Amino acid sequence: MTEEKSYLPRLPRLEWARSIRDPIWGDIGITEVEKRIIQTEAFTRLRGIKQLSFAYLAFPGAVHSRFEHSVGVMHATDQLLKAVREMPGPRLEAKQRQLLRLAALLHDIGHPPFSHAMENLFTYYPEIWGDVKEDLPVDFKKFMESRGKNYGKPSQHEDFTDYIICTDPEVKRVLKDWIETTDKGPMKMEDDQKEAFIKNVIAKLAIGEEVTSREVSDDYGRLSKIFKGVMSGDVDADKLDYLARDNYYCGLPYRLEVNSLRDRIVIKNWELTLLPDAIKFVNTVILARYFLITEVHQNMWDVFTTAKVVELLNTILPKEENRAQKIFEIFTTWEDARLIDYLKKSKDKEIKEILTTEYPLKEIGRLDYWDTHPYIREAIQVVSEHQHHIPELQKGLRKATKKEKLFIHINRVKSPDFEMKVDGGNLLRNEILRGISEESIKNLEIVIYGNGDFLETEQNVREFKARIEKQVQTIPEQSEQIDEYLEHLDQEPIKKLLAYLAIRRYRSICKESADENEILAPDFLLLVMEAIKKVREKLDKAKDPGNPTRQSIYKIARLIYNDLQKEDVHIRGHIHLDDSEITPSFYREIRKYEQMGLISYARKIELLKREDKPEDEKGSHLVFRFDRRFELSNYGEKKLEKMRDLRSAIPEYSKYLELWDLVTSSVERHQLEIEEILENNNHPENAGK
Repeated sequence: MTEEKSYLPRLPRLEWARSIRDPIWGDIGITEVEKRIIQTEAFTRLRGIKQLSFAYLAFPGAVHSRFEHSVGVMHATDQLLKAVREMPGPRLEAKQRQLLRLAALLHDIGHPPFSHAMENLFTYYPEIWGDVKEDLPVDFKKFMESRGKNYGKPSQHEDFTDYIICTDPEVKRVLKDWIETTDKGPMKMEDDQKEAFIKNVIAKLAIGEEVTSREVSDDYGRLSKIFKGVMSGDVDADKLDYLARDNYYCGLPYRLEVNSLRDRIVIKNWELTLLPDAIKFVNTVILARYFLITEVHQNMWDVFTTAKVVELLNTILPKEENRAQKIFEIFTTWEDARLIDYLKKSKDKEIKEILTTEYPLKEIGRLDYWDTHPYIREAIQVVSEHQHHIPELQKGLRKATKKEKLFIHINRVKSPDFEMKVDGGNLLRNEILRGISEESIKNLEIVIYGNGDFLETEQNVREFKARIEKQVQTIPEQSEQIDEYLEHLDQEPIKKLLAYLAIRRYRSICKESADENEILAPDFLLLVMEAIKKVREKLDKAKDPGNPTRQSIYKIARLIYNDLQKEDVHIRGHIHLDDSEITPSFYREIRKYEQMGLISYARKIELLKREDKPEDEKGSHLVFRFDRRFELSNYGEKKLEKMRDLRSAIPEYSKYLELWDLVTSSVERHQLEIEEILENNNHPENAGK
């Protein structure tokens, strides 16, 4: 992936102090300020933090660090900026180019040991932060308060990255010196102004937030919008480097030719925008990401060891005399080796065997997408998005099997974001990306890992299955809810047990949502689809517009959601209803639950605008294409009926279903408007609006 000789930069020149020879990008030029940042103690710590956590237990080459990744992201940022064909306003200045490179270089400086493995501790056990909140260092608490954030609930490594950039004496000294040398205005910045620039511009860019402070020029606000696209999107510098680097060190064959993006990116409305012929590269990136997740991130040794370490830390940290200080130090000063040493000093007898792979690790059982009824698929998906329920899911499994050394992992691949702008269209209609999205959803499964010694003989296996079967029969509160969906699993009791436990967790999440006045995003979507069906049933057949498009479903969902907001009811999940046009997150939810079988669709031929032609070209470019029309499936309808039938039988549902009643009331109030939306969106001249 070395840079071609003919690939000339169209960015302002920077003076290189030295170069780094990188196996992924070739020679990477380093400026003086970058060299000094790299040499700080805070940044050097990243050399001791593995990029891929415990993946090295299965992929021996995967010992590369956050250090080299951070340098690579800085370089990839330049590559994306060089690929831009059109930039609004004046060209980037050298100071702006250097600023963006510094933000990219610093974006991971707050990562804890073993990268995301440590963060899982607080995802699985979020109450930890609340427990240690008042004992955290005073300066950290004051800093978080100055940012308007809850210091008892940090958002993983980004908050520590923000804190280190703004408070670490070495890092601040380097940045202040750089500001001093580049500040060529008539009024030199005072020290407090430099502090403000570091906090309001450099740190904000590094953690992916827009620059909105009145203390700096609007130019930085516009620059932050561009940089957000460079650093977080379907194709971004962070993703380009980790995909290329992780695949390389794990011995996987996927390559990314970034040079192919040259002249295929423009900036419109201060947002990174792809030209249509860049879609092929996007496909390559998303496909490489999919295989990296399924082949590396979901490897048995990686996920099991991560789960074991998370549970072990949750056991030993409460015994610390000053737990808050210990946690703070882990995030800000520890490397992998120190965390490993800390774990080995615990009284756990297995951790050394696990870290040397001597442990008799086996897959004990699995409940995958193809085994499950759509109703149960939704429950598993919801649990996977509420990871603090996984320890409880695990606890239920251990109690039923009487095996304390079993761990649960839910495999899922997050669908592509579809958020990157495409000139004259969007990514939502890209067939290859839709196919990858569908495959991502079908990867959903619950897997059990653990010490497999107790399954060494056929007799042991039979006894284990018999014990589980007996336990399954003693879960009476589940039977009327999902027994009919599990008849095909009669010979596989471990799968039946996992299905029961997933539904039990789903019920708890419903109660949790009701307590916070929230409706789960998938349930809200199904209720909207049910509402559309009922409105259509009241229409004369001659006036029935047929199944709705995604856009009309979205408009109706927004109409209902506006009513819910007046009642202080919100949607819980990764779904946004804040734009007049369909949002990528809403599109993903439609696709997700259509793939799960709760929503169905039929293709209908429509006269649509071509999305591979820029809007400003002459002519409307209307073409005939197949368009999808969606409706609530029989499974989705039965799911809603089943929950309503169990309203009084299952206490967790009673309060939650009261929120559903608000949706029903809203539909009744807006029936005429819903009819109008359905009718208008059915006309060919409105297609694509």
